[in-house]
Amino acid sequence: MQLRSFFSATGLAQLAIFTLAYLLTGIIGLLIQTGHEGITPIWPPSGIALFAFCRYGPRMWPVVAIGVALLAWYVGLPPVSAAIATAGNITEAWLGYFLIRRFDIEIGQRLQDTVRFLLFPVLLAPVSAATIGTTGMIMGGTAGWGEMPMMWFMWWLGDACGILLFTPLLHAWWRRPKKWSTSKRLIEWLAVISFSMFIGWHTFRINHVAEMQGEGNLQFLVMPFLLWAAIRLGLRGATLVSLIACGWVLWGALNGSGPFATSDHIVAGLFESSFILVVTLTGLVVQALFREHARDIDTIRKAHDQMEERVKERTVELEQANERLRQEIDSKILTQRALRKSEEHLYRAKEAAENANDSKTRFLAAASHDLRQPLQVIMTHSELLAMKNQDPALADPIDQLANANATMQELLEKLLDVSKIDAGRLSTKLTVFSVNTILRELQDQYQQSATEKGIGLKLVPSSVAIYSDPALIRIILQNLISNAIKYTASGRVLIGCRRRGNRLRICVCDTGIGIAAEKQEAIFEDFFQLDNPARDRKKGTGFGLAIVRRVANQLKYPLYVHSVPGKGSCFAIDAHVSGETERASADRSQAALPESTGTSETILLVDDNEIVLDANRMLLDTLGYHVISVPDPDSAMDALSSGIRETELIISDYRLSGGITGVELIRKLRAESGRNVPAIILTGDITIGNKEDFLPGNCLLVRKPVAAGELNRQIRQQLDHSPG
Repeated sequence: MQLRSFFSATGLAQLAIFTLAYLLTGIIGLLIQTGHEGITPIWPPSGIALFAFCRYGPRMWPVVAIGVALLAWYVGLPPVSAAIATAGNITEAWLGYFLIRRFDIEIGQRLQDTVRFLLFPVLLAPVSAATIGTTGMIMGGTAGWGEMPMMWFMWWLGDACGILLFTPLLHAWWRRPKKWSTSKRLIEWLAVISFSMFIGWHTFRINHVAEMQGEGNLQFLVMPFLLWAAIRLGLRGATLVSLIACGWVLWGALNGSGPFATSDHIVAGLFESSFILVVTLTGLVVQALFREHARDIDTIRKAHDQMEERVKERTVELEQANERLRQEIDSKILTQRALRKSEEHLYRAKEAAENANDSKTRFLAAASHDLRQPLQVIMTHSELLAMKNQDPALADPIDQLANANATMQELLEKLLDVSKIDAGRLSTKLTVFSVNTILRELQDQYQQSATEKGIGLKLVPSSVAIYSDPALIRIILQNLISNAIKYTASGRVLIGCRRRGNRLRICVCDTGIGIAAEKQEAIFEDFFQLDNPARDRKKGTGFGLAIVRRVANQLKYPLYVHSVPGKGSCFAIDAHVSGETERASADRSQAALPESTGTSETILLVDDNEIVLDANRMLLDTLGYHVISVPDPDSAMDALSSGIRETELIISDYRLSGGITGVELIRKLRAESGRNVPAIILTGDITIGNKEDFLPGNCLLVRKPVAAGELNRQIRQQLDHSPG
């Protein structure tokens, strides 16, 4: 294939062009030889040959062979010397081509490319030609071995100058030049060329060395225009100015004029070569530096443009997310008319979310306090009804009311779980515990639900203790078991464990509807539900599996799903097995409704929510306590003057009217009474810290909603442990 292209019209034309250029520039170079036939301080053909090899490959070797043969005949070299010189020059071109490819040199692109070009093709490749060529001249009888060091050095220097100047020159100008972008750029070209020509004419017209001493080294006046060309016009400008300078050097050498004119041809050749090396290398280095600088600026500009585009895209995304959030908030307001008292706070959370482009999880956290207030009222009144009811016909409606409240509380807790996880506030408390204890409790918890659907709920006991967070494990398994029962119409749900080395795989399997493979990733997204496109809330919230994935990620546990549509599903997590032995733990008993204490301790109850205040007052009255209920801190201080010294316990909400907190009020009441009265902060605010962070001594933190039995237990704990 290469042979066919070599003998094509295009290949022969390329061969002819480069051979002619090689021959003509070689003749010009030989006109300023340094005393030995065929040795010159500037040898342009070496640069032409290397460019031909780089451009069209080593198949261009006939250019060197034909060119050297004709030049040898021109200067009258013996055939032996000519043949050896031909081999040396071909080796030089091939070695330079190999080094450029080996070190991936892109001429004129980067400073490191310029340095590599200088070190390898320019300085190293001519070693082969100089060594082989001078040996050939000695073997041909044109010189002796004593002359070899100087001959070798001048040969090497001439080839190095030729490669340094002509290979980048041809590389820059071989392709068709780009159109002049502006008339100003064309004027720059003309100015650089004109000044370079003028300086060369003025410098190299000098006929005597003495005159050079009088006028100074004027040849270096070309440097400013060389730098101008390198910076403004790039590789083409730098190589063109270098070529002009080289042309004037050759002209001066031929005419015996200029600053380098001397009777010693070797010294003159060294001056000429050094000048060409300095000018050409300076131009290549400067243009490479500024090209690299321009590339860096362009990269920064592109990165800036990309950043601006990303900011615009992200702004659009945030606006869209903000719009979706606004729609969700509006929908919640329309569907939760029963929570009118929390409407103002919901709107404030909505506005804050719009201003900050925040996520809906922050909104849920902000609304938590107000959602817990009505839940506390509903729970308190339902338990009061259950405690005072004597009519069997009302027992079932009261149970339904309690179940509805429990469902609402469960939904709130799930929403808040998502909020805590997304906000990074869900803490992990690792401990060693028996996994069987949690599994038994969950079986008891969901046994009735499974029985009502007519399916079995089976537990395979395990004696393994694990090192994990029992609360987070419970959250995962609650959601998995609840989902399994929900989507299983017949058959059973199985809970069990399987040990795998230092891991315990906890599984929840069912014989339900199953999950298609393409939906096994989507089921973990928020609000996604199988077989519920109409968003029927009776079928759940769509948060369960989303919470499972978030909590599993919090624990860094892998989550596994295996499901076959129509046959069932199996969900599993892998927990770390503890090295300790299992420790027995007592089962938690079902919370029962409290009975009247039969005591009459006096409790000061403070809450700025009238409905919550009345509900808690009625509950405490029913439990047998003497209650002084007040709606604000001022009323609490007034109650102090009328008998607070007889109060055994203070129960206060955390956020009260007037900007004062329950903690501050308790401190004031204790200071006024002169007693360390036991206290309880009863709040629905989930944003406040742990009790050790801010609570005074002899004070408990209880979060709303709280069942009557739990509240009574906390009250008794404070009263029974209070001094005196």
